[in-house]
Amino acid sequence: MKNLVAAAHATAGEVSRNFGQWQDVALTGPVIITHHGRPRVVLLSADRYASWNDMPEVASAAVDRTAETSREAILEHLAEGFIALDPTLHVTSVNPVFEALAGRSAGQLIGANWSDLFPLAPQAVIAEQMRRVLRTGEAVEFEADSTLQSGRCYGVRVFPYPDGVAALFVNRTEEHDLRNRLRYAQAMRAATAALPQLAVARLNIRGVLAEMDTDFLRLTGFSSAELLDCRLTDIIRPTDRRALTQALEKVLQGGPAARVATALMVKAGEERPVELSLAPILREGAADGVMVLMMTADEG
Repeated sequence: MKNLVAAAHATAGEVSRNFGQWQDVALTGPVIITHHGRPRVVLLSADRYASWNDMPEVASAAVDRTAETSREAILEHLAEGFIALDPTLHVTSVNPVFEALAGRSAGQLIGANWSDLFPLAPQAVIAEQMRRVLRTGEAVEFEADSTLQSGRCYGVRVFPYPDGVAALFVNRTEEHDLRNRLRYAQAMRAATAALPQLAVARLNIRGVLAEMDTDFLRLTGFSSAELLDCRLTDIIRPTDRRALTQALEKVLQGGPAARVATALMVKAGEERPVELSLAPILREGAADGVMVLMMTADEG
């Protein structure tokens, strides 16, 4: 690289006009060819090129440095927590996300043994999975509750890594909670289906019927096509419509769930006494609709 600093300089035009001359100069040292004052290419003798090409350790070191720099950049910007360990499960590398997850700096983590850092039983299970990967060379993936941050659940992927094993930790708390809510919702639907006097509907932000279950349609006597895009207030007795409208407004403005006793105007013309339970459907903290439970005193 020192030779490049002391190299001769020539413009592209000069080399084009006097190539033989600059070719002779290149026999003794590199010639840096400029274009509009900026270095563009280097004219190099074949012997000097061959001598540089015969130094694989230089090229290999450069490749290794580039690879290491690239790997560090990737680990630095991973959304997942990363930790690498040697075959004895001593920490060799961590990224900032894992530091935040563990509540310790890289200086406190690197060089320490996993079992000393994380001695609790759930963390020992992770260590056992790391040893399994070291034995088999096959990656494993599982979920584990965090013992460091109460209430959090992490997805863990353990895989072979140069000179040992590594693991990625991704926060799955929201995903885990969502799966639980879906299971609870399925159980709730199954429970309500067993009660023919209980019907369910969903209103949009304008208080219009957007979704109804079969029991709701059966109790009203209308079809889905007839009720879709109709206001809930249109199918209750007129004297209660003002009270229901006020209750819906409060719920849609972020108020608590409300109960309204009224009478349903069924298709046949008669009134059917019902009790409505109204609860806001939240989206990013704001009401995006209303869930309606309708309970009758009879079984329809």
